[in-house]
Amino acid sequence: MDITTSLGYYGQIKNIIMPNTTLVSTLDSVWTTFTSALQAFDTAYAQARKWEQTADIEEMDRQRDNALSAFLNALKAMQASPNATKAAAAKTLTFIRDKYTLSPADEYMKETTAISQMIQEIEANAASELSAAGLDDWLADLKQKNEAFLAKMNERTEAQAGQQKGILREMRLRCEAAYRDLLKLINALTIVEIPAGFNYDPILDRLNAEVEHYRQILARKGISTGSTNSGGSYIGDDTGENTGGGTVSPDPGTGGSTGGGSNNGGGETPDPGTSGGDDQN
Repeated sequence: MDITTSLGYYGQIKNIIMPNTTLVSTLDSVWTTFTSALQAFDTAYAQARKWEQTADIEEMDRQRDNALSAFLNALKAMQASPNATKAAAAKTLTFIRDKYTLSPADEYMKETTAISQMIQEIEANAASELSAAGLDDWLADLKQKNEAFLAKMNERTEAQAGQQKGILREMRLRCEAAYRDLLKLINALTIVEIPAGFNYDPILDRLNAEVEHYRQILARKGISTGSTNSGGSYIGDDTGENTGGGTVSPDPGTGGSTGGGSNNGGGETPDPGTSGGDDQN
């Protein structure tokens, strides 16, 4: 699973178990470790998103967009100038401008690159026309704001993005480990029937339903989740049916047990896709 789907999956597992105070009390420190790890994962994810769209970058982008609009409007107006020299110069500049797709709606770096390339061509091939049209100040303002925006993006990338990606991956791995411990304990408790008289069937049914839900999500993305024990989608009897009173099925991201022996109708739930990397979708 990708980062976003993984975070959502663990959140749903938490929401299913949390209302059952008897089970939560029995899980004790394993539950606390899982919920703490999930909170840290969620916080790291939120911070990564925040750094991608910081307030100062958004403001600098707005200023850059305004400068772009001002230059383009001035260029368009100058084409209708009664001064033939200025109109001809504006026509030459427009020919260069039309080579580039310039849209404030474009992704940050796509817009930045297009503006930079246009400015470079004008400065190299039409400096005299720029001066003749009287558009020097507009282009200089656009260039300054575009370069300032790029500098801020590079600053964020160097100082924050790489560091946060590492933190996010670390928090995800910690949450995955806590999740595996949680499911191992739940499966063990169902076998030894602790606490006595506790009916695990309803909560196991809900957990397995959530696994199936996320398996379907991954299937729609074209991601194979493999097969599970007994050739079925759930851990249960030999037909692959969830007969009640069984253990929690493997998570939707792998379909097989990882690191810790076989899954003989019980035991550990597999890793939810650690190898999926840290892509943020």
